[in-house]
Amino acid sequence: MRRAIAALVVTAAAVVLLVRFQTHPPPEPPPPASAAKAPAPAPRPGVKVGTGPLLTTPFSSIQVRAELTRGRLTGVRTLSLSGADAHTRSINARAEPLLREEALRAGSARIDVVSGATYTSESWIQSLRAAMRDARRD
Repeated sequence: MRRAIAALVVTAAAVVLLVRFQTHPPPEPPPPASAAKAPAPAPRPGVKVGTGPLLTTPFSSIQVRAELTRGRLTGVRTLSLSGADAHTRSINARAEPLLREEALRAGSARIDVVSGATYTSESWIQSLRAAMRDARRD
């Protein structure tokens, strides 16, 4: 009988602790270096630069600049990548370097979205495509 009462008390205490448990969003990571608002340096000879539109998702605003050398993507810079909350900013901070690296590896905007960051990926790729079109117009 004593064991049953002790088990009941421990179970009740555990339930109370679980009900009162509060989660907090992960700490906000620093923004990616590429998202800095510093002015872009002048392009090298033979390099064409284009800027995509500022696109918005339900959670973020995204803008990308592209550098093309002989029609191939050789540089990508994320000009704007904001998030509505800490969780979105964390997702964006994880996705942006992966998107940039994959685009540079492919030499184009024909890349896959980052799992778990679909809205960010699709808008980032769309802005990159527009930036590449803009660069080709020059």
